[in-house]
Amino acid sequence: MKIKETFYKEITRDIKGVIKIGQNDDENVYQELEEYVVTRELLKHFDDFFKAYKKGIVGYTDKMGVWISGSFGSGKSHFLKILSYLLENREVEGKKAIEYFKDKIHDPMILADMKLAGEIPTDVILFNIDSKSDSDSKANKDAIVKVFMRVFNDMQGFCGSIPWVAELERQMALDGTYDAFKTTFKKISGREWVDAREDFYYEEDAIVQALAESTKMSIEAARNWYNKAADNYTLSVDKFARRVKEYIESKGNNHHVVFLVDEMGQYIGDDSDLMLNLQTVVEDLGTECGGKAWVIVTSQQDIDSMT
Repeated sequence: MKIKETFYKEITRDIKGVIKIGQNDDENVYQELEEYVVTRELLKHFDDFFKAYKKGIVGYTDKMGVWISGSFGSGKSHFLKILSYLLENREVEGKKAIEYFKDKIHDPMILADMKLAGEIPTDVILFNIDSKSDSDSKANKDAIVKVFMRVFNDMQGFCGSIPWVAELERQMALDGTYDAFKTTFKKISGREWVDAREDFYYEEDAIVQALAESTKMSIEAARNWYNKAADNYTLSVDKFARRVKEYIESKGNNHHVVFLVDEMGQYIGDDSDLMLNLQTVVEDLGTECGGKAWVIVTSQQDIDSMT
């Protein structure tokens, strides 16, 4: 018998040395779930997190911000991804994410809390903040909330890169005219709206005409909106939190939204304005949503050193 034959798993299999947030295909997700090792320390973190998360399921809590800190290579990004799979209760290889942990966690109370969290309908938004941020927006003290709004719009199928277009899409969706607009736009321009909307400044006539034909806007009103949309658009943390609350309430059934953000600490660095912006986002989401919206971030620095 060869030594390699004494191992339970094939030792020549490909194992990712670094866990990357953008890798979410089934093969990678399966390997991450199947081979994740729950140490005694991780067991405590799972217990603490799901106990806290449960409060937003069965009642109200405004304590819904989680800061995961650890040095490079300590596994914080992996832990963040595992939380995203468990909260979404993603199905991979015919098994729900929770099922992969039945043999890893032997505490029935922790497993019960994890199962409860997985049964709640949840939109999981997992992203690396630097990859979603515009190159020049980091200098803006509202950079954090802008990125949060962008990924929130993307999740709903709206235009994340052009926020005033996303606002129009959201309003049309509420009015029940969004599908008619997309159909009309394609008839006029020959392109699908989701493919053409980022060419906002090159599709003026088609956008204006489609708005006039499919919504309550006249040609003049549509043209006026188009010319002033960018200047008239404003975003505040309060507005973002209300948008999230409205979305959650529209879904009903104890719906949750979870923002999982990798490398937040590196993005903020020593910029106190960005740290304040993140703090305000978390506080306003906690006040408006009462535990139905969560923010979970990673950082190489602990939160005390950041503040």
